[in-house]
Amino acid sequence: MKNWLNNLSSKTFSRQFRYATLCLASLLSWQVPAAWYEAQGQAVIVNGNKEAARKQATEEAIKQALLFAGASVHSVQTLTNGLLSSESFQVSANGEVNDVELVREKWHADYITVTLRADIFASADQCNSAVLQKYIATSHFPLQHPAQAQDGQIQALSAELPVALKNTLRHQQSAVTIQHISPYAVKWWDSPVMEQAPALARQGKSQYTLAASVTDLSLERKPPSLATFWQADNATRQFALQIDIIDSVNGARIFSRQYHNSAQWEFDRFSQVDVAGQAFWQSQYGAMISSVLSEISRDVTDALACQPLTGRVLRVNNDQLDVSVGLAHGVAVGDILSLYQTERFTNQYGQEYQQYRLYPTRVRVIEAFADTATVVAEDNGILANIQPNDFVTKR
Repeated sequence: MKNWLNNLSSKTFSRQFRYATLCLASLLSWQVPAAWYEAQGQAVIVNGNKEAARKQATEEAIKQALLFAGASVHSVQTLTNGLLSSESFQVSANGEVNDVELVREKWHADYITVTLRADIFASADQCNSAVLQKYIATSHFPLQHPAQAQDGQIQALSAELPVALKNTLRHQQSAVTIQHISPYAVKWWDSPVMEQAPALARQGKSQYTLAASVTDLSLERKPPSLATFWQADNATRQFALQIDIIDSVNGARIFSRQYHNSAQWEFDRFSQVDVAGQAFWQSQYGAMISSVLSEISRDVTDALACQPLTGRVLRVNNDQLDVSVGLAHGVAVGDILSLYQTERFTNQYGQEYQQYRLYPTRVRVIEAFADTATVVAEDNGILANIQPNDFVTKR
Protein backbone atom coordinates (compact mmCIF):
# COMPACT_ATOMS: atom_id res chain seq x y z
CA MET A 1 0.00 0.00 0.00
CA LYS A 2 2.81 2.39 0.89
CA ASN A 3 4.59 1.73 -2.43
CA TRP A 4 1.34 2.33 -4.27
CA LEU A 5 0.88 5.66 -2.54
CA ASN A 6 4.44 6.67 -3.31
CA ASN A 7 4.05 5.73 -6.97
CA LEU A 8 0.70 7.43 -7.19
CA SER A 9 1.89 10.67 -5.62
CA SER A 10 4.70 10.86 -8.15
CA LYS A 11 2.16 11.10 -10.93
CA THR A 12 0.42 14.30 -11.90
CA PHE A 13 -2.95 13.14 -10.62
CA SER A 14 -5.33 15.55 -8.96
CA ARG A 15 -5.73 15.42 -5.20
CA GLN A 16 -8.84 13.25 -5.38
CA PHE A 17 -6.84 10.28 -6.69
CA ARG A 18 -4.75 10.26 -3.54
CA TYR A 19 -7.85 9.42 -1.55
CA ALA A 20 -10.27 6.56 -1.42
CA THR A 21 -13.76 7.98 -1.86
CA LEU A 22 -16.42 6.56 0.43
CA CYS A 23 -20.10 7.11 -0.26
CA LEU A 24 -22.45 6.11 2.53
CA ALA A 25 -25.45 4.87 0.62
CA SER A 26 -28.11 5.90 3.09
CA LEU A 27 -30.02 9.16 3.18
CA LEU A 28 -28.77 11.82 5.58
CA SER A 29 -32.16 12.02 7.23
CA TRP A 30 -31.73 8.55 8.72
CA GLN A 31 -28.69 6.44 9.46
CA VAL A 32 -29.52 2.76 9.83
CA PRO A 33 -27.37 0.14 11.63
CA ALA A 34 -26.75 -1.71 8.34
CA ALA A 35 -25.52 0.46 5.47
CA TRP A 36 -23.91 0.16 2.08
CA TYR A 37 -20.47 1.70 1.89
CA GLU A 38 -19.15 2.35 -1.60
CA ALA A 39 -15.41 2.79 -2.07
CA GLN A 40 -13.06 3.47 -4.94
CA GLY A 41 -9.46 2.34 -5.08
CA GLN A 42 -6.94 3.46 -7.70
CA ALA A 43 -3.57 2.02 -8.64
CA VAL A 44 -0.93 2.93 -11.21
CA ILE A 45 -0.20 0.44 -14.01
CA VAL A 46 3.52 -0.24 -13.67
CA ASN A 47 5.41 -1.73 -16.63
CA GLY A 48 2.13 -2.64 -18.29
CA ASN A 49 1.15 -5.07 -15.52
CA LYS A 50 -2.61 -4.51 -15.48
CA GLU A 51 -3.40 -7.53 -13.31
CA ALA A 52 -1.10 -6.30 -10.52
CA ALA A 53 -2.64 -2.82 -10.69
CA ARG A 54 -6.14 -4.29 -10.60
CA LYS A 55 -5.30 -6.38 -7.56
CA GLN A 56 -3.75 -3.40 -5.79
CA ALA A 57 -6.73 -1.13 -6.51
CA THR A 58 -9.15 -3.84 -5.37
CA GLU A 59 -7.24 -4.40 -2.15
CA GLU A 60 -7.12 -0.69 -1.41
CA ALA A 61 -10.85 -0.20 -2.01
CA ILE A 62 -11.75 -3.14 0.22
CA LYS A 63 -9.48 -2.05 3.03
CA GLN A 64 -10.55 1.58 2.94
CA ALA A 65 -14.28 0.83 2.86
CA LEU A 66 -14.43 -2.00 5.36
CA LEU A 67 -11.93 -0.62 7.84
CA PHE A 68 -13.71 2.72 7.77
CA ALA A 69 -17.03 0.96 8.35
CA GLY A 70 -15.63 -1.02 11.26
CA ALA A 71 -14.44 -4.28 9.71
CA SER A 72 -10.98 -5.84 9.58
CA VAL A 73 -9.67 -7.25 6.32
CA HIS A 74 -7.28 -10.15 6.87
CA SER A 75 -6.33 -11.01 3.32
CA VAL A 76 -7.06 -10.28 -0.32
CA GLN A 77 -6.41 -13.33 -2.44
CA THR A 78 -8.87 -15.39 -4.50
CA LEU A 79 -12.58 -14.85 -4.79
CA THR A 80 -14.97 -17.75 -4.66
CA ASN A 81 -18.21 -15.99 -5.60
CA GLY A 82 -16.97 -14.67 -8.94
CA LEU A 83 -17.58 -11.01 -8.19
CA LEU A 84 -13.96 -10.05 -8.67
CA SER A 85 -12.73 -12.82 -10.97
CA SER A 86 -9.58 -14.16 -9.31
CA GLU A 87 -9.64 -11.86 -6.30
CA SER A 88 -11.38 -12.42 -3.02
CA PHE A 89 -10.91 -11.58 0.59
CA GLN A 90 -11.65 -12.85 4.05
CA VAL A 91 -13.31 -10.38 6.36
CA SER A 92 -13.33 -10.52 10.14
CA ALA A 93 -15.67 -7.72 11.06
CA ASN A 94 -16.55 -5.98 14.28
CA GLY A 95 -20.07 -6.97 13.43
CA GLU A 96 -21.36 -8.59 10.27
CA VAL A 97 -20.43 -8.01 6.64
CA ASN A 98 -23.48 -9.19 4.77
CA ASP A 99 -22.21 -8.80 1.22
CA VAL A 100 -19.50 -7.24 -0.94
CA GLU A 101 -20.10 -6.47 -4.61
CA LEU A 102 -18.04 -5.27 -7.52
CA VAL A 103 -19.71 -2.14 -8.87
CA ARG A 104 -17.39 -1.33 -11.77
CA GLU A 105 -13.85 -1.37 -13.12
CA LYS A 106 -12.60 1.53 -15.21
CA TRP A 107 -9.32 1.41 -17.07
CA HIS A 108 -7.47 4.64 -17.83
CA ALA A 109 -4.26 5.27 -19.75
CA ASP A 110 -1.91 4.54 -16.86
CA TYR A 111 -4.11 3.65 -13.87
CA ILE A 112 -7.23 1.67 -12.94
CA THR A 113 -10.21 2.55 -10.76
CA VAL A 114 -12.09 -0.24 -8.97
CA THR A 115 -15.39 0.54 -7.24
CA LEU A 116 -16.75 -1.82 -4.57
CA ARG A 117 -19.82 -1.81 -2.36
CA ALA A 118 -20.06 -3.49 1.06
CA ASP A 119 -23.19 -4.11 3.12
CA ILE A 120 -22.09 -3.86 6.74
CA PHE A 121 -23.94 -4.28 10.02
CA ALA A 122 -22.06 -3.37 13.19
CA SER A 123 -22.67 -5.47 16.30
CA ALA A 124 -22.72 -3.58 19.60
CA ASP A 125 -21.30 -6.47 21.62
CA GLN A 126 -18.28 -6.98 19.37
CA CYS A 127 -17.11 -3.63 18.05
CA ASN A 128 -14.06 -1.92 19.52
CA SER A 129 -15.87 1.43 19.59
CA ALA A 130 -18.16 0.17 22.36
CA VAL A 131 -15.49 0.96 24.98
CA LEU A 132 -14.87 4.51 23.75
CA GLN A 133 -16.59 7.33 25.61
CA LYS A 134 -19.29 9.13 23.59
CA TYR A 135 -20.29 12.67 24.57
CA ILE A 136 -23.76 14.12 24.10
CA ALA A 137 -25.08 17.66 24.30
CA THR A 138 -28.73 18.37 24.97
CA SER A 139 -31.08 21.07 26.21
CA HIS A 140 -34.05 21.23 28.52
CA PHE A 141 -36.73 18.88 27.21
CA PRO A 142 -39.50 21.15 25.85
CA LEU A 143 -43.15 20.48 26.67
CA GLN A 144 -44.94 20.28 23.34
CA HIS A 145 -48.27 20.95 25.09
CA PRO A 146 -47.47 23.23 28.07
CA ALA A 147 -51.10 23.42 29.22
CA GLN A 148 -50.94 19.72 30.14
CA ALA A 149 -48.44 20.58 32.90
CA GLN A 150 -50.84 22.89 34.77
CA ASP A 151 -52.33 20.12 36.91
CA GLY A 152 -49.62 19.80 39.55
CA GLN A 153 -47.65 22.75 38.13
CA ILE A 154 -44.95 20.42 36.78
CA GLN A 155 -43.51 22.77 34.15
CA ALA A 156 -40.07 22.35 35.77
CA LEU A 157 -40.03 18.77 34.47
CA SER A 158 -38.56 20.27 31.29
CA ALA A 159 -35.34 21.13 33.14
CA GLU A 160 -35.34 18.13 35.49
CA LEU A 161 -35.56 15.36 32.87
CA PRO A 162 -32.16 15.89 31.16
CA VAL A 163 -30.47 15.96 34.58
CA ALA A 164 -32.25 12.74 35.57
CA LEU A 165 -31.21 11.07 32.30
CA LYS A 166 -27.61 12.22 32.80
CA ASN A 167 -27.61 10.63 36.27
CA THR A 168 -29.17 7.44 34.92
CA LEU A 169 -26.44 7.08 32.29
CA ARG A 170 -23.80 7.58 34.98
CA HIS A 171 -25.37 5.07 37.38
CA GLN A 172 -25.54 2.46 34.62
CA GLN A 173 -21.82 3.05 33.95
CA SER A 174 -22.64 3.71 30.34
CA ALA A 175 -20.00 4.62 27.75
CA VAL A 176 -22.27 7.57 26.92
CA THR A 177 -22.09 10.81 28.89
CA ILE A 178 -24.29 13.89 28.70
CA GLN A 179 -21.51 16.46 28.58
CA HIS A 180 -23.56 19.62 28.20
CA ILE A 181 -27.13 20.71 29.00
CA SER A 182 -28.12 24.06 27.52
CA PRO A 183 -30.36 25.89 30.03
CA TYR A 184 -33.24 26.47 27.65
CA ALA A 185 -35.85 24.44 25.79
CA VAL A 186 -35.57 23.88 22.05
CA LYS A 187 -38.62 23.12 19.90
CA TRP A 188 -37.17 20.03 18.26
CA TRP A 189 -40.45 19.16 16.56
CA ASP A 190 -39.88 22.06 14.12
CA SER A 191 -37.84 20.79 11.16
CA PRO A 192 -35.76 23.99 10.71
CA VAL A 193 -34.82 23.80 14.39
CA MET A 194 -33.86 20.13 14.15
CA GLU A 195 -31.51 20.98 11.28
CA GLN A 196 -29.50 23.09 13.75
CA ALA A 197 -28.98 20.16 16.14
CA PRO A 198 -25.30 19.62 15.15
CA ALA A 199 -24.53 23.20 16.23
CA LEU A 200 -25.61 22.38 19.80
CA ALA A 201 -23.20 19.43 19.90
CA ARG A 202 -20.30 21.56 18.70
CA GLN A 203 -21.19 24.24 21.25
CA GLY A 204 -21.11 21.61 23.99
CA LYS A 205 -17.85 20.01 22.73
CA SER A 206 -19.74 16.81 22.01
CA GLN A 207 -20.11 14.52 19.03
CA TYR A 208 -23.87 14.01 19.35
CA THR A 209 -26.98 16.02 20.10
CA LEU A 210 -29.83 14.44 22.05
CA ALA A 211 -33.01 16.15 20.86
CA ALA A 212 -35.80 15.27 23.29
CA SER A 213 -39.37 16.54 23.51
CA VAL A 214 -42.11 15.74 26.01
CA THR A 215 -45.09 15.10 23.78
CA ASP A 216 -47.75 14.01 26.29
CA LEU A 217 -48.39 14.85 29.96
CA SER A 218 -52.16 14.58 29.76
CA LEU A 219 -54.09 13.57 32.85
CA GLU A 220 -57.49 11.95 33.27
CA ARG A 221 -59.32 12.25 36.57
CA LYS A 222 -62.24 9.92 37.21
CA PRO A 223 -64.47 11.27 39.97
CA PRO A 224 -65.49 8.82 42.72
CA SER A 225 -68.86 7.15 42.49
CA LEU A 226 -71.77 8.13 44.67
CA ALA A 227 -71.00 5.19 46.93
CA THR A 228 -67.40 6.30 47.47
CA PHE A 229 -67.82 10.06 47.31
CA TRP A 230 -65.41 10.58 50.21
CA GLN A 231 -62.47 9.13 48.27
CA ALA A 232 -60.06 11.18 46.15
CA ASP A 233 -60.20 11.24 42.37
CA ASN A 234 -58.71 8.26 40.57
CA ALA A 235 -56.20 9.99 38.27
CA THR A 236 -53.98 8.53 35.55
CA ARG A 237 -51.29 10.58 33.85
CA GLN A 238 -49.54 9.91 30.56
CA PHE A 239 -45.84 10.39 29.86
CA ALA A 240 -44.49 10.41 26.29
CA LEU A 241 -40.99 11.40 25.27
CA GLN A 242 -39.59 11.65 21.73
CA ILE A 243 -35.83 10.98 21.57
CA ASP A 244 -33.57 11.65 18.57
CA ILE A 245 -29.77 11.35 18.47
CA ILE A 246 -28.09 13.51 15.82
CA ASP A 247 -24.47 13.12 14.71
CA SER A 248 -22.76 16.52 14.59
CA VAL A 249 -20.32 15.30 11.93
CA ASN A 250 -22.85 14.76 9.16
CA GLY A 251 -26.25 15.66 10.60
CA ALA A 252 -27.41 12.04 10.36
CA ARG A 253 -30.12 10.81 12.71
CA ILE A 254 -28.49 7.88 14.52
CA PHE A 255 -31.47 6.95 16.66
CA SER A 256 -35.14 7.89 16.88
CA ARG A 257 -37.87 6.53 19.11
CA GLN A 258 -40.91 7.65 21.07
CA TYR A 259 -41.36 6.29 24.59
CA HIS A 260 -44.82 6.19 26.14
CA ASN A 261 -46.22 4.98 29.44
CA SER A 262 -48.73 5.96 32.10
CA ALA A 263 -49.14 5.65 35.85
CA GLN A 264 -51.39 6.68 38.69
CA TRP A 265 -51.15 10.37 39.58
CA GLU A 266 -51.27 10.56 43.36
CA PHE A 267 -51.42 14.35 43.77
CA ASP A 268 -54.60 16.41 43.94
CA ARG A 269 -55.47 19.04 41.39
CA PHE A 270 -54.39 21.91 43.67
CA SER A 271 -50.92 20.58 44.48
CA GLN A 272 -47.76 22.31 43.34
CA VAL A 273 -45.53 19.30 42.87
CA ASP A 274 -41.77 19.64 43.34
CA VAL A 275 -40.47 17.50 40.45
CA ALA A 276 -36.97 17.60 41.93
CA GLY A 277 -38.12 16.22 45.29
CA GLN A 278 -38.22 12.68 46.63
CA ALA A 279 -42.01 12.71 47.02
CA PHE A 280 -42.38 13.03 43.26
CA TRP A 281 -39.74 10.46 42.26
CA GLN A 282 -40.97 7.94 44.84
CA SER A 283 -44.55 8.25 43.61
CA GLN A 284 -45.91 5.77 41.08
CA TYR A 285 -45.68 8.37 38.34
CA GLY A 286 -42.10 9.32 39.20
CA ALA A 287 -41.07 5.66 39.38
CA MET A 288 -42.59 5.10 35.93
CA ILE A 289 -40.55 8.00 34.49
CA SER A 290 -37.40 6.56 36.09
CA SER A 291 -38.12 3.25 34.38
CA VAL A 292 -38.55 5.00 31.02
CA LEU A 293 -35.27 6.89 31.49
CA SER A 294 -33.48 3.61 32.26
CA GLU A 295 -34.81 2.16 29.02
CA ILE A 296 -33.70 5.25 27.10
CA SER A 297 -30.25 5.00 28.66
CA ARG A 298 -29.84 1.40 27.51
CA ASP A 299 -31.16 2.13 24.02
CA VAL A 300 -28.95 5.19 23.50
CA THR A 301 -25.90 3.29 24.74
CA ASP A 302 -26.62 0.45 22.31
CA ALA A 303 -27.28 2.85 19.43
CA LEU A 304 -23.94 4.63 19.89
CA ALA A 305 -21.84 1.61 20.86
CA CYS A 306 -20.43 0.95 17.39
CA GLN A 307 -20.38 4.53 16.21
CA PRO A 308 -16.75 5.62 15.73
CA LEU A 309 -15.25 8.19 18.04
CA THR A 310 -14.91 11.31 15.90
CA GLY A 311 -13.19 14.63 16.50
CA ARG A 312 -11.73 17.45 14.45
CA VAL A 313 -8.30 18.71 13.55
CA LEU A 314 -7.73 21.78 15.71
CA ARG A 315 -4.31 22.88 14.47
CA VAL A 316 -1.77 21.89 11.84
CA ASN A 317 1.81 22.36 13.05
CA ASN A 318 4.23 21.19 10.35
CA ASP A 319 4.30 17.39 10.70
CA GLN A 320 2.06 17.32 13.80
CA LEU A 321 -1.67 17.75 14.25
CA ASP A 322 -3.64 18.70 17.36
CA VAL A 323 -7.03 16.96 17.44
CA SER A 324 -10.13 17.33 19.64
CA VAL A 325 -10.17 13.85 21.20
CA GLY A 326 -8.17 12.83 24.25
CA LEU A 327 -7.93 10.76 27.40
CA ALA A 328 -11.52 11.44 28.44
CA HIS A 329 -12.71 9.87 25.18
CA GLY A 330 -10.58 6.74 25.60
CA VAL A 331 -7.69 7.88 23.39
CA ALA A 332 -4.18 6.95 24.55
CA VAL A 333 -0.60 7.36 23.37
CA GLY A 334 0.11 4.88 20.58
CA ASP A 335 -3.46 4.75 19.27
CA ILE A 336 -3.90 4.84 15.50
CA LEU A 337 -6.48 7.25 14.07
CA SER A 338 -7.83 7.94 10.58
CA LEU A 339 -8.30 11.32 8.90
CA TYR A 340 -11.07 12.21 6.48
CA GLN A 341 -13.12 15.02 4.99
CA THR A 342 -16.83 15.08 4.23
CA GLU A 343 -19.01 16.68 1.63
CA ARG A 344 -22.64 16.38 0.61
CA PHE A 345 -23.95 15.72 -2.85
CA THR A 346 -27.38 15.32 -4.41
CA ASN A 347 -28.18 12.64 -6.97
CA GLN A 348 -30.39 13.04 -10.03
CA TYR A 349 -33.49 12.21 -7.96
CA GLY A 350 -32.85 14.99 -5.46
CA GLN A 351 -31.71 12.63 -2.69
CA GLU A 352 -28.89 13.95 -0.51
CA TYR A 353 -25.95 11.76 0.46
CA GLN A 354 -22.85 12.08 2.60
CA GLN A 355 -19.50 11.38 0.96
CA TYR A 356 -16.43 10.47 3.01
CA ARG A 357 -13.01 11.26 1.56
CA LEU A 358 -10.52 9.21 3.55
CA TYR A 359 -6.90 10.35 3.81
CA PRO A 360 -4.54 7.50 2.84
CA THR A 361 -2.07 7.98 5.70
CA ARG A 362 -3.19 7.17 9.23
CA VAL A 363 -1.85 9.00 12.27
CA ARG A 364 -0.43 7.87 15.61
CA VAL A 365 -1.04 9.56 18.97
CA ILE A 366 2.22 10.78 20.54
CA GLU A 367 0.68 12.90 23.33
CA ALA A 368 -2.75 12.61 24.94
CA PHE A 369 -4.36 15.20 27.19
CA ALA A 370 -7.78 15.46 28.83
CA ASP A 371 -9.76 16.32 25.69
CA THR A 372 -7.09 16.80 23.01
CA ALA A 373 -4.19 14.85 21.54
CA THR A 374 -1.17 15.40 19.30
CA VAL A 375 -0.68 13.02 16.37
CA VAL A 376 1.92 12.38 13.67
CA ALA A 377 1.83 10.35 10.48
CA GLU A 378 2.11 6.61 10.97
CA ASP A 379 5.34 4.95 9.74
CA ASN A 380 7.04 8.34 9.23
CA GLY A 381 4.67 9.22 6.41
CA ILE A 382 4.02 12.74 5.20
CA LEU A 383 0.94 14.75 6.12
CA ALA A 384 -0.13 17.06 3.32
CA ASN A 385 -3.36 18.87 2.46
CA ILE A 386 -4.69 18.51 6.02
CA GLN A 387 -6.70 21.48 7.24
CA PRO A 388 -8.26 22.55 10.55
CA ASN A 389 -11.79 21.14 10.92
CA ASP A 390 -10.94 18.00 8.95
CA PHE A 391 -12.16 14.95 10.84
CA VAL A 392 -10.24 12.37 12.85
CA THR A 393 -11.76 9.08 13.93
CA LYS A 394 -10.98 6.02 16.03
CA ARG A 395 -12.82 2.71 15.96
